[in-house]
Amino acid sequence: MTAAFPQARLRSALVVSLAMHAALAAALASAVRGGQPASDVRPAALLASLREAPPVQAPRRPAPASARAARGPSDAAAPGAPLPVPYYYRASELTERPAPLARVEPRFPPGAPDSGRLKMRLYINESGTVDAIDITEAEPAGVFEQAATQAFAAARFRPGHKDGSAVKSQIALEISFGAPLPLPTPRRPL
Repeated sequence: MTAAFPQARLRSALVVSLAMHAALAAALASAVRGGQPASDVRPAALLASLREAPPVQAPRRPAPASARAARGPSDAAAPGAPLPVPYYYRASELTERPAPLARVEPRFPPGAPDSGRLKMRLYINESGTVDAIDITEAEPAGVFEQAATQAFAAARFRPGHKDGSAVKSQIALEISFGAPLPLPTPRRPL
Protein backbone atom coordinates (compact mmCIF):
# COMPACT_ATOMS: atom_id res chain seq x y z
CA MET A 1 0.00 0.00 0.00
CA THR A 2 1.41 3.39 -0.90
CA ALA A 3 1.25 6.58 1.14
CA ALA A 4 -0.81 8.31 -1.62
CA PHE A 5 -3.89 6.14 -1.08
CA PRO A 6 -4.45 7.06 2.62
CA GLN A 7 -3.92 10.76 1.83
CA ALA A 8 -6.43 10.66 -1.04
CA ARG A 9 -8.91 8.85 1.18
CA LEU A 10 -8.38 11.43 3.93
CA ARG A 11 -8.92 14.29 1.49
CA SER A 12 -12.15 12.80 0.15
CA ALA A 13 -13.39 12.21 3.71
CA LEU A 14 -12.63 15.83 4.57
CA VAL A 15 -14.51 17.10 1.50
CA VAL A 16 -17.55 14.95 2.36
CA SER A 17 -17.40 16.13 5.97
CA LEU A 18 -17.25 19.80 4.93
CA ALA A 19 -20.20 19.33 2.58
CA MET A 20 -22.26 17.67 5.32
CA HIS A 21 -21.38 20.40 7.82
CA ALA A 22 -22.33 23.10 5.30
CA ALA A 23 -25.69 21.42 4.70
CA LEU A 24 -26.24 21.13 8.45
CA ALA A 25 -25.33 24.79 8.98
CA ALA A 26 -27.78 25.81 6.25
CA ALA A 27 -30.52 23.68 7.81
CA LEU A 28 -29.88 25.18 11.25
CA ALA A 29 -29.91 28.70 9.82
CA SER A 30 -33.23 27.91 8.15
CA ALA A 31 -34.63 26.56 11.41
CA VAL A 32 -33.56 29.72 13.27
CA ARG A 33 -35.34 31.85 10.69
CA GLY A 34 -38.49 29.81 11.30
CA GLY A 35 -38.10 27.51 8.34
CA GLN A 36 -38.63 30.30 5.81
CA PRO A 37 -35.98 30.52 3.08
CA ALA A 38 -34.46 33.97 2.85
CA SER A 39 -33.94 35.15 -0.70
CA ASP A 40 -31.38 37.79 0.21
CA VAL A 41 -29.19 35.52 2.39
CA ARG A 42 -26.42 33.64 0.64
CA PRO A 43 -24.35 31.02 2.36
CA ALA A 44 -20.76 32.01 3.01
CA ALA A 45 -18.07 29.96 1.33
CA LEU A 46 -16.34 27.48 3.57
CA LEU A 47 -12.57 27.56 3.37
CA ALA A 48 -10.36 24.88 4.82
CA SER A 49 -6.80 23.75 4.46
CA LEU A 50 -5.55 20.26 4.99
CA ARG A 51 -2.48 19.79 7.17
CA GLU A 52 -0.86 16.61 8.34
CA ALA A 53 -1.05 16.17 12.09
CA PRO A 54 1.11 13.86 14.16
CA PRO A 55 -0.68 10.81 15.56
CA VAL A 56 -2.06 11.27 19.07
CA GLN A 57 -2.59 8.47 21.53
CA ALA A 58 -5.82 8.64 23.52
CA PRO A 59 -5.21 9.36 27.20
CA ARG A 60 -5.99 6.54 29.61
CA ARG A 61 -7.98 7.51 32.67
CA PRO A 62 -7.61 5.24 35.68
CA ALA A 63 -10.80 3.91 37.21
CA PRO A 64 -11.91 5.59 40.43
CA ALA A 65 -10.63 3.85 43.54
CA SER A 66 -14.15 3.02 44.71
CA ALA A 67 -14.96 1.29 41.41
CA ARG A 68 -11.76 -0.75 41.57
CA ALA A 69 -12.44 -1.78 45.15
CA ALA A 70 -16.04 -2.76 44.35
CA ARG A 71 -14.93 -5.23 41.68
CA GLY A 72 -14.12 -8.73 42.71
CA PRO A 73 -11.49 -10.94 41.11
CA SER A 74 -14.11 -12.61 38.91
CA ASP A 75 -15.29 -9.21 37.60
CA ALA A 76 -11.91 -8.31 36.10
CA ALA A 77 -12.37 -6.33 32.90
CA ALA A 78 -10.03 -6.33 29.96
CA PRO A 79 -7.47 -3.51 29.99
CA GLY A 80 -8.98 -0.36 28.50
CA ALA A 81 -12.55 -1.74 28.64
CA PRO A 82 -15.16 0.29 30.52
CA LEU A 83 -15.93 -0.99 33.99
CA PRO A 84 -19.34 -2.52 34.58
CA VAL A 85 -21.69 -0.43 36.66
CA PRO A 86 -22.87 -2.32 39.73
CA TYR A 87 -26.61 -2.79 40.01
CA TYR A 88 -28.29 -2.02 43.34
CA TYR A 89 -31.69 -3.68 43.65
CA ARG A 90 -34.59 -1.46 44.71
CA ALA A 91 -36.54 -2.48 47.81
CA SER A 92 -39.47 -3.58 45.64
CA GLU A 93 -37.22 -6.08 43.83
CA LEU A 94 -35.96 -7.77 47.01
CA THR A 95 -37.33 -10.71 48.93
CA GLU A 96 -35.76 -9.27 52.15
CA ARG A 97 -35.04 -5.57 52.58
CA PRO A 98 -31.84 -4.35 54.23
CA ALA A 99 -32.14 -3.35 57.89
CA PRO A 100 -29.75 -1.56 60.25
CA LEU A 101 -28.02 -3.81 62.78
CA ALA A 102 -28.08 -1.01 65.38
CA ARG A 103 -29.98 2.24 65.81
CA VAL A 104 -28.49 5.01 63.64
CA GLU A 105 -28.58 8.39 65.38
CA PRO A 106 -27.00 11.32 63.54
CA ARG A 107 -25.57 14.03 65.80
CA PHE A 108 -27.45 17.31 65.90
CA PRO A 109 -25.07 19.88 64.39
CA PRO A 110 -24.13 22.79 66.71
CA GLY A 111 -25.81 26.05 65.71
CA ALA A 112 -28.41 24.28 63.57
CA PRO A 113 -32.07 25.32 63.58
CA ASP A 114 -34.48 23.49 65.89
CA SER A 115 -35.70 21.13 63.18
CA GLY A 116 -34.87 19.88 59.72
CA ARG A 117 -35.58 17.09 57.28
CA LEU A 118 -33.52 15.04 54.84
CA LYS A 119 -34.41 12.54 52.16
CA MET A 120 -31.56 10.25 51.21
CA ARG A 121 -30.83 7.06 49.31
CA LEU A 122 -28.37 4.51 50.69
CA TYR A 123 -26.52 2.06 48.44
CA ILE A 124 -25.70 -1.02 50.53
CA ASN A 125 -23.43 -3.83 49.36
CA GLU A 126 -23.70 -7.58 49.92
CA SER A 127 -21.75 -7.44 53.19
CA GLY A 128 -24.01 -4.76 54.71
CA THR A 129 -21.72 -1.74 54.46
CA VAL A 130 -22.80 1.49 52.81
CA ASP A 131 -21.09 2.07 49.45
CA ALA A 132 -22.63 5.46 48.69
CA ILE A 133 -25.14 7.99 49.99
CA ASP A 134 -27.19 10.31 47.82
CA ILE A 135 -28.97 13.23 49.52
CA THR A 136 -32.05 13.88 47.38
CA GLU A 137 -33.71 16.63 49.45
CA ALA A 138 -32.72 18.76 52.45
CA GLU A 139 -34.63 21.37 54.44
CA PRO A 140 -32.83 23.61 55.29
CA ALA A 141 -30.14 22.95 52.73
CA GLY A 142 -26.52 22.63 53.84
CA VAL A 143 -27.21 22.11 57.55
CA PHE A 144 -27.90 18.46 58.38
CA GLU A 145 -26.39 16.66 55.34
CA GLN A 146 -22.93 16.09 56.79
CA ALA A 147 -24.22 14.74 60.13
CA ALA A 148 -26.57 12.31 58.41
CA THR A 149 -23.93 11.22 55.89
CA GLN A 150 -21.37 10.51 58.64
CA ALA A 151 -23.84 8.53 60.75
CA PHE A 152 -25.19 6.37 57.92
CA ALA A 153 -21.78 5.82 56.29
CA ALA A 154 -20.56 4.25 59.55
CA ALA A 155 -23.73 2.16 60.03
CA ARG A 156 -23.83 -1.57 59.34
CA PHE A 157 -26.86 -3.27 57.82
CA ARG A 158 -28.24 -6.72 57.34
CA PRO A 159 -27.89 -6.83 53.53
CA GLY A 160 -30.84 -7.06 51.21
CA HIS A 161 -31.62 -10.52 49.84
CA LYS A 162 -33.05 -11.66 46.55
CA ASP A 163 -34.11 -15.29 46.33
CA GLY A 164 -31.98 -16.25 49.35
CA SER A 165 -28.75 -14.53 48.25
CA ALA A 166 -27.30 -11.32 49.66
CA VAL A 167 -27.25 -8.64 46.93
CA LYS A 168 -26.41 -4.98 46.48
CA SER A 169 -29.48 -2.93 47.35
CA GLN A 170 -30.70 0.62 47.73
CA ILE A 171 -33.14 2.09 50.20
CA ALA A 172 -34.73 5.52 50.47
CA LEU A 173 -34.97 7.13 53.90
CA GLU A 174 -36.44 10.30 55.36
CA ILE A 175 -34.76 11.64 58.49
CA SER A 176 -36.29 14.32 60.70
CA PHE A 177 -34.04 16.33 62.98
CA GLY A 178 -35.47 17.90 66.14
CA ALA A 179 -38.90 16.33 65.72
CA PRO A 180 -40.14 13.89 68.36
CA LEU A 181 -39.92 10.24 67.42
CA PRO A 182 -43.17 8.86 66.03
CA LEU A 183 -45.12 6.54 68.30
CA PRO A 184 -45.41 2.98 67.09
CA THR A 185 -48.82 2.16 65.70
CA PRO A 186 -50.48 -0.87 67.31
CA ARG A 187 -51.11 -3.76 64.97
CA ARG A 188 -54.64 -4.95 64.59
CA PRO A 189 -55.30 -8.66 64.89
CA LEU A 190 -56.31 -10.35 61.67
